Amino acid sequence: MLTLILCAILLAPPCIQALDLPDLPDLPAYHGDLAEFDNLLHLPSGEGPDRMVLGDNNGRIHIYEARDGGSYTEVWVSEYLEGSVGGVFVVDINDDELDEIVAYTDQGRIYYLDIMDYTLIWSNSPNEYKRITSLTIGDIDDDEQPELVFCADGRLIVYDGRDQYEQWRSDQTDLTAHQILIGDVDGDGEDEIVLNDGYIFDARFFDLEWQSPEPFGERMGLLDLDEDQVLEVIGEFQGRYLRIFDIDLRREKSLSR
Repeated sequence: MLTLILCAILLAPPCIQALDLPDLPDLPAYHGDLAEFDNLLHLPSGEGPDRMVLGDNNGRIHIYEARDGGSYTEVWVSEYLEGSVGGVFVVDINDDELDEIVAYTDQGRIYYLDIMDYTLIWSNSPNEYKRITSLTIGDIDDDEQPELVFCADGRLIVYDGRDQYEQWRSDQTDLTAHQILIGDVDGDGEDEIVLNDGYIFDARFFDLEWQSPEPFGERMGLLDLDEDQVLEVIGEFQGRYLRIFDIDLRREKSLSR
C-alpha cells in the first residue's frame, strides 16, 4: 500500500504557480486532475453548465463554460489584476454564506470576485504588499470563518478573510515559501502552519515551533504513512524525488524496515 501511495504522488503532474493560457479557445475536461493545479478550479454550477475559473501568468482571470462535446469556451475575462496570478480559490471568504472567487498575484494583490457575475467585491490596497510568494486559506482559529495565510515581503501573514485586516505578522523577515499547508503534523491535536522552506508555526498562537535546517521541497503533501496517527510532510524535490519528514521528531524519516 505504501509503495502504491508513493508511486501515485511521484507520477502526479507537477503543481504550477501560474498557467499562461490567455488565448486558449477550448479547455479539455480535466475532472479529477484539477487538484494538481493552483490556478484552475471547477466552479459550483448549480443548474447551469459546468464552469471553470483559470488565472493566467498575464494577470487575468478567465471563466470557461462547458459545451457539447466536452470542450470549454471562455465566457468572461477580467481586467488586469496587477501581477501574475499565483492562485485561485473558491470559498466563502467573507462569511456571507455564499462562495466567492479569491485570487492573489505575485505583486501583492488579493481580490474577491462574485462567483456568479464575476464583479469585484473587494481588493487590498495596491501598496499594502510588494510581493506575495504563496497563500492558502483555512480556519485556523475556530471562529467559523477562514483566514488568509500567506508569505508577503519576507513575513508570514495571517489576514482576516471577512473583515480584511492583518491579524498577525511574523518577526521573521526572510520567509520566501512557495507553498503553505495547514495540518496537525506533530500529533499535539492542534494545527500547524507548514512552509515549504522549512518553518513550522503553531496555527493558533503563531509561535515558531521548529525551523528545519533544510527545506521540505518545492512541493509538499501531508499523509500518515506509518499509521501512527501523525501526519508526515512529504516533500518533492526537483520535480520527482520524494523525502519524508517527521515533524514531531524533527528529522527526516526513514522508510526502511
